[in-house]
Amino acid sequence: MKTFRRNPLVAMVAMAVGSWAAAGALPALAQSQGGAARAADSGELQSVSVSANRRLEDQQKVNVSVTGLNNQALAERNLSDVSQLDTVVPGFTFGRSGADARPAMRGVRTENVAVNADTTIGYFVDGIYKSRAQQAMMGFVDVSRVEVMRGPQGTLFGRNTFGGTVAITTNAPELKSNETTASLLVGNYGKVRGEGIFNLPLSETTALRLVAVKDKSDPWVKNDFNTAAGMFDQDMRYFRGSLLFKPTKDLEAVFRVDSTTQGGNGGSAFGYKMAGTYVHTPSCQQLFNATLTIINPRGGNRDAVNDCTRTQGAGTGAGANAIGTGVDLGIPIYKAGNAYVVDNDYRTFLDLSDRNMSLDLTYQVPGATLKSITGYADFVATRTSDSDFSASTIALDYQATAAKTFSQEFQILSNTSGPLGYVAGVYLFRDELRGTFINQQLPRTIRSSALGAPLSLAQNGAGFYDNQMPETDSRAVYGQLNYKLSSALTLTAGARYTKDTKSFKYANANAVLPLNAAGAPDGNLINLSTVLPPTSAYGTAGTSNCLDGATRPGFNCLPGTNTATGATYNDATFSKGTGRLALDYELNKDQLVYLTVSNGFRSGGFNSAQALESARTFKPEEVVALEVGSKNRFLKNTLQLNVSAFSNDYTNLQEQRQIPVGNTTISAIFNAAKASAKGLEAELEWRASRATTFGGTLSLLDAKYTSFPDVALPFGTSILVADPTSTAPQTDANGVVIAPAGQRRLFAPGYKCGVVPGTGGVGQPAAAYGCDLSGNRIPYAARSQGSVFLKHDIGLAGGGRLTPMVVVSYNSGFFGQPTNAQIEKQGAFTKTDVKVNWRMNDQWSLLGFVDNVGNTQTINRFVWGGGGALQVSAAPPRMMGLKLTYSKF
Repeated sequence: MKTFRRNPLVAMVAMAVGSWAAAGALPALAQSQGGAARAADSGELQSVSVSANRRLEDQQKVNVSVTGLNNQALAERNLSDVSQLDTVVPGFTFGRSGADARPAMRGVRTENVAVNADTTIGYFVDGIYKSRAQQAMMGFVDVSRVEVMRGPQGTLFGRNTFGGTVAITTNAPELKSNETTASLLVGNYGKVRGEGIFNLPLSETTALRLVAVKDKSDPWVKNDFNTAAGMFDQDMRYFRGSLLFKPTKDLEAVFRVDSTTQGGNGGSAFGYKMAGTYVHTPSCQQLFNATLTIINPRGGNRDAVNDCTRTQGAGTGAGANAIGTGVDLGIPIYKAGNAYVVDNDYRTFLDLSDRNMSLDLTYQVPGATLKSITGYADFVATRTSDSDFSASTIALDYQATAAKTFSQEFQILSNTSGPLGYVAGVYLFRDELRGTFINQQLPRTIRSSALGAPLSLAQNGAGFYDNQMPETDSRAVYGQLNYKLSSALTLTAGARYTKDTKSFKYANANAVLPLNAAGAPDGNLINLSTVLPPTSAYGTAGTSNCLDGATRPGFNCLPGTNTATGATYNDATFSKGTGRLALDYELNKDQLVYLTVSNGFRSGGFNSAQALESARTFKPEEVVALEVGSKNRFLKNTLQLNVSAFSNDYTNLQEQRQIPVGNTTISAIFNAAKASAKGLEAELEWRASRATTFGGTLSLLDAKYTSFPDVALPFGTSILVADPTSTAPQTDANGVVIAPAGQRRLFAPGYKCGVVPGTGGVGQPAAAYGCDLSGNRIPYAARSQGSVFLKHDIGLAGGGRLTPMVVVSYNSGFFGQPTNAQIEKQGAFTKTDVKVNWRMNDQWSLLGFVDNVGNTQTINRFVWGGGGALQVSAAPPRMMGLKLTYSKF
């Protein structure tokens, strides 16, 4: 209880209540006509409709933890993309790396965004599932409502809704409305965003709606070395056209097409700023969680300046490992700790295109509604990174992601008022993907603050090339019944069966590279323009032309060699039945309590370039979730309080792990962990008067790994040091030799580490070392977070309205990796947003906003990269602007 009382969130609530009390004497505003205005006139809260049960229902009447936001709420908060939802949705954390959205909630995070795996939180636009994390950042304009459903939604929404669902519904054309809406937003960092919306009735049965956006801004990450190479600029164009055809009262069709293009420098890839590494300073070796060293250790970035001198011998302790020898660990990080300034020499680029078509058909028959939802997407994104994260010229990275996705869903929904309601459906999905990663090594020019002049060095070895081509065919059938056992008690039961059939092939550059003097492909010639390998490079499932083909079925090699050009794996099938059972009870017309139990799964996938067949695939993740909740309206429909408590148990979590292969070990995605997440979430909104509204969210979460053994740390799980006092070999508890005489093995301090079972013994692979992370916190899962808001309407002479709003959000902090090292931790933070909306009349409005008023820097993505370097990405700095809107109906 003492901890709770000291929680800064409580202080925030108290301050907001005090602010409301002080504002209570401000004049109220007489509302204009219309349904929404009449609700405001009454002083009551408006209802929000959600589709959590695949039909529109009052948010307060569904037994699902869902936060619904209508277009009015989105407009008054100026929410223009998914990244801003963390201020209105309890327990929702948004992370981002480059163009990738990485949301997290209830202990589920978006870690792997590559084509070899699926997302963990489902993202839907107008009922169409989006398979790539980058697609979550687009098309957020002219939105009718946003719904965030927390917890597994595997029954009615299906594909990879393991942690929850974000569903966006855009405005459909209207038959009897002529609408013209235009807005212009100008802000800092040279931001200019224009939007145009037009609704045109073409006849009594047909209407057209057109939406266009152009958004351009300068980078908010400054580059001091190459001023043209800042990051997180914006150069986006978006168009959507929707056609409504309603020939009869029973039949309705909505056809939509949209197109997004994005250019500019982009935001790099997994992270764009270095944070440092860990070094065992006596031996000058990288050892995880030893001494934090703020240095850029990326491969090849060496300035010939010794950053460490050995006071203890490394390894044998002789020669270059002897006491007194100096070690060049890398170069100093430019403006370390400031994520808004870099000094990269290379100007990155982003080239993204997303084109979609969909058709919704609805037909009313006696007692039921028949629906068909068809979707097609053609998505391509290419981007580059400065591989060395510095002003040095060393290497470049290139990533390309492409997806051609088709989905078809058929539904039947009851539309009678009897005690039994139902929804049933069939879902078909096909995804053809390509993911290409290229690392190009360059002749080096080392620029370091420790040098007076740049240093020229040879290229740092060969480049790397990987082209992956997975395909997914998914089939699912589902149904859900709800039956009123009494006038107040309702039973809900649902089930879904999903079968995913996946294929996978990959190729490297060996099939297209010239040969060197030794007759092998010359990896030094890999560059960003390396062409795609021919079809023959991918091999054939089940057979191999390699000399060791019996041990590598599916692999293709250069003739007469074991030099692999690629492989085609055998197809993998992942099938699972999921379900949901719920009871809800209406205490009265304004209060509902419910209890649910459900399960979900995230499909399995592939590890590229794996010779061992058992390591080629990883299994689905699974979750069993229990939730109890209460939804309430009090004080004559002016106070709304929704509370839910949940307990989620996760098994077969897909994590990186080291596994034995022959005489060595490899790092791959493996079903290595179990975890649990228990928590409490609350949402409050109080219409204290016709003019004043106060509200907030709260999330308390305990999310940790319950079993996560034998984990290879990002680097330096163990090191050898010279120890003349060790006259006998050092062994572990099972007698496995882990260091010869005269040497000693050190493990990462603070971790429980040892030999991975099955390695190091007689007849087993060489000893591999791992650590037990059981009990560690799940990344991006804050123990507590929440927000409070206050808005007040002020009536102006002439009928105008001024509405200031203050939003304060708090997060207790989180770790960015399962290892939970201090360098991976984002500490507690508070942010404040201020909005002022001036409604001049029925047609004109002006919104002024300042987001992140205190310009607080927070890291929302941590990843360990090559060379044992931690790469980070930050949330945006202070953003401010004015938005002028004209609407005519």
